[in-house]
Amino acid sequence: MYQPRRAGRSAAERVRVEAPQRAAGPAPRRAARRWYATAADRVGAIFVGLAVVGTAGALTLAGTAAAAPIALPVTTPDSLAREAGVSRDAARSQIAAEDALAGEAASLATRSDDAATLEPTRTMYAKKAVAVVAAPEADAKKLGSVKLAGKLTVTPQTDGEYRLVQYRGGEAWVLKASLSNSKPSAEQVADGSAPAATRSVPSGSVLGLKPVAMVVYRAVMARWDVKNVGGYRAHSLSVHQFGRAIDFMTYSNVSQGNAIAAFLIAHAKEFHVDHIIYRQRIWTPYHPSWRHMADRGSATANHMDHVHVAVDNV
Repeated sequence: MYQPRRAGRSAAERVRVEAPQRAAGPAPRRAARRWYATAADRVGAIFVGLAVVGTAGALTLAGTAAAAPIALPVTTPDSLAREAGVSRDAARSQIAAEDALAGEAASLATRSDDAATLEPTRTMYAKKAVAVVAAPEADAKKLGSVKLAGKLTVTPQTDGEYRLVQYRGGEAWVLKASLSNSKPSAEQVADGSAPAATRSVPSGSVLGLKPVAMVVYRAVMARWDVKNVGGYRAHSLSVHQFGRAIDFMTYSNVSQGNAIAAFLIAHAKEFHVDHIIYRQRIWTPYHPSWRHMADRGSATANHMDHVHVAVDNV
């Protein structure tokens, strides 16, 4: 039903009546301005968060890079800079030790052989029987003697032809020429123990000996005074029957017999020795050592009183 408009409605009433109708229309400008501000605030917060994360990552990478070792450039050492950086007055124990070792090595390299081998308490050997005297003089008192190959404790001190040695708890002198750094061999001992060849012997054959046996006979008889010698025996079961064996009768002189036997061994190749028998022992070049022999019943049969030597048939 038609209702006429009331003319007498106030402005406040008109506002309350029209307000619901305006709510359905577009939002006022003030409300729109608030939406943009809110959006801007959200976007700003997002950018701020990203900035924080990025800054934290950068700081982390920077810390890792700082912790990693940085390779230094390789340079050639400057000896002048090293000398300038190290005081010459400061103690340098390592360099001093190296210098000392180098000096000692140089000293050893330049030391003469005689000085190097004649340190105090060094052992040397007699090249021949040598007299030990109280002073470095030819007519000095004799204190004793050292046999061939005997040991002596020597010192570096010398006086002319003599060298100071330690002898029986004291000091004495010996001829320098009679000393050797190495021990003489068995052959050298044998030759050194043998007297020099001074006796004259027959030039022809004696005792029915073959020429090869005569070489041995002359060598021994020129050095030792052997009273009796046996040679050829027709009815012998050994090589005496061929004139290639000799018996040097030494009897009770065992030292002479040992010296003759050693001399024959030392020259076995030169003398063409086949075998040597002395004091119930036998020696052969193919088995060069003394071996015991069976008992043959008597001193002579066992070669206790003579040296028997047989030579090859050459």
